[in-house]
Amino acid sequence: MDKFGKEYARTQVVMQHQAREIKYFFYSQAFADGFRTSFAILLPALLGAYFNFFQVGLSISLGCMCVSLTDAPGPVIHKRSGMLFCTAGIFLVAIVTGFARLNIYTLGLEIVVSSFFFSMFNVYGIRAASVGNSGILIMILTMDSSLTASEVLFHAVLILAGGVFYTVLSLLLHSLRPY
Repeated sequence: MDKFGKEYARTQVVMQHQAREIKYFFYSQAFADGFRTSFAILLPALLGAYFNFFQVGLSISLGCMCVSLTDAPGPVIHKRSGMLFCTAGIFLVAIVTGFARLNIYTLGLEIVVSSFFFSMFNVYGIRAASVGNSGILIMILTMDSSLTASEVLFHAVLILAGGVFYTVLSLLLHSLRPY
């Protein structure tokens, strides 16, 4: 075989190896998890923007994002429990923070109590720490929002809807394609 033939054969082997690595990447668990999370977070915001309800879509996406933090690898029962507990927790935190922000003293008390409470979740492992981080994140983002007392519950329900949407989507996709 001449020099050109050897170089051509080596190039073909390298290209086949690269093509196999790309194929493995697109069929990997990491790619599937990243695609699912990105899709679930972006879909409500994009639909909200399309139908001129961007703030509604953004609040739902916020709920999706917080619950996605708890969707770590592990047994399905732990995933489901973590996501459901996170969904309930961020809903309650959104309500409490929404009303507490109307008075500086109640907001200060809520910041101290919530930060301590959710920081203690680190003791119970990574999934519980993610639930705690989600609760603190919702508290911080709700503190900064300009919600009236009548809008607080609606905002909390939107966050709840996002959490439920992500939980259902994740568990559905896991049941369809578990590996």
